[in-house]
Amino acid sequence: MPEINIILGPPGTGKTEELLRIVDRELKEKTADSNEIGFFSFTTRATNEARDRAKEKFSLTDDDLPYFCTLHAFGKRQLGMSKTEIMNPKDYKSFSAESGVDLEFVTQDWEDTGIITTDNKLLREINKCRNQCMELEEFYNKHNFNFNWYELLMAYRALEDYKHGNNKHDFTDMLSLWIETGPTPKLEVVFIDEAQDLTNLQWEMCSKIWKNAKRVYISGDDDQAIFRWAGASIEHFINMEGNVTILKHSYRCPRAVHRIADSIVKRIDNRRDKEWLPRNVHGVAELHAYPDPIDLSIGKWLVLAPCGYMLNEIEENLRQQGLAYKKNNKLPVKKEILSAIDAWKKLNEGDELSYDEVSYIYSYLPTKIGVERGYKNLNTLSEDKMYGVEELTMHHGLCASGMPWDVVFEKIGNRNIEYIRSLEKVNKTLSSDPLINLSTIHMAKGGECDNVMLFTDLSRANREEMEVNPDDTHRVFYVGVTRAKEQLHIIEPQNYGGFKI
Repeated sequence: MPEINIILGPPGTGKTEELLRIVDRELKEKTADSNEIGFFSFTTRATNEARDRAKEKFSLTDDDLPYFCTLHAFGKRQLGMSKTEIMNPKDYKSFSAESGVDLEFVTQDWEDTGIITTDNKLLREINKCRNQCMELEEFYNKHNFNFNWYELLMAYRALEDYKHGNNKHDFTDMLSLWIETGPTPKLEVVFIDEAQDLTNLQWEMCSKIWKNAKRVYISGDDDQAIFRWAGASIEHFINMEGNVTILKHSYRCPRAVHRIADSIVKRIDNRRDKEWLPRNVHGVAELHAYPDPIDLSIGKWLVLAPCGYMLNEIEENLRQQGLAYKKNNKLPVKKEILSAIDAWKKLNEGDELSYDEVSYIYSYLPTKIGVERGYKNLNTLSEDKMYGVEELTMHHGLCASGMPWDVVFEKIGNRNIEYIRSLEKVNKTLSSDPLINLSTIHMAKGGECDNVMLFTDLSRANREEMEVNPDDTHRVFYVGVTRAKEQLHIIEPQNYGGFKI
């Protein structure tokens, strides 16, 4: 059995940094070769950070660090799966059409967590069941669902039949198949980051990975375990035995924020008790009835809510004010649209464009009004030439030169046009990294920001969940509060029940 070392740390105490320090030590002292070290995390952000740091510090390459990855990526590679074998959102749409299982939307964070988000509760619960390593009937009988057993069983069989018939696997298959049949590499040292978010299936996978290792380092914080809805096993992490190190000092949370966060975390019943200390500055923590007095145009902001739709109103306000923002770390307008508009402006200012810039323009120009039929496929263009408006007009079908971008690019939609116009009125652009990020609390986990605005509204589902499992709700808002490095502004709902700070 390997030596198990558990590193616990409240928000901002440097858990990942501590793991990276130990990785540095292992490589420096050559207690293990680089290809004998495994660094696994819930997200690619942490594994990429660890790999990039090791590469730079010890002059290594990606090939030298093959086991710095997420568990899903590890399973996929060890099984030799190609990307075409993995279920993607289009596959789920096709499955829905063939099976009759209702599915309006499905998203999956391919390069990160592997968590599926869909509007079909049957599929969500099936995935949760598999991640909890339970038999489907046992899982159903354990919960008070608003659907019957037959519906769940039929959806499960339909999905399995579709995958089998189309030679497809989902992200959960990557884990279970590797546990059953996958080869285990020889690893001397294993690191597991964000361990509080692992499911029973992932814990089983980790146990197989580190079976023959000498040392295992596991970091996490059970108070930040907010993915139980996706099957995360908080209890497994809480009850784990080993050499425990507690990181006490937060380098993020000032005293005012720490005071509120500490009052929330102490409401959690099932937890590992941990002392933690704030950053030695006072900071700001205020309660508000409405967000209106808060000026988001000054400084860097993270605007948080438990559910995405709760951010819609403030998003519309930002659009009207001409303030650049991201939503869940993504720009609200496609980069291709922004590139097309920038290229169009350059063209009409007399600049020449590259092939790629012309392709952006042509993809959004309406046929006949903007570009002649047959030219949008760009077959007449050479990839190694530059093009001005005269040549494009004479030889490549352009017939809209001189027209304003918001007229010629009408197919990008009125909402996008109005927003970009509002940015232009105040001489702003939608940069690649705006200073405002709107996010659900779950998407912001692991992040931080100077200033945080936190909405404490609870949806009907949130309120029902809080009645059943208040610990989970406390954990969610604990995570939200502790993203703040300087200022925390909490918006409390006035007309109905929300989370009380």
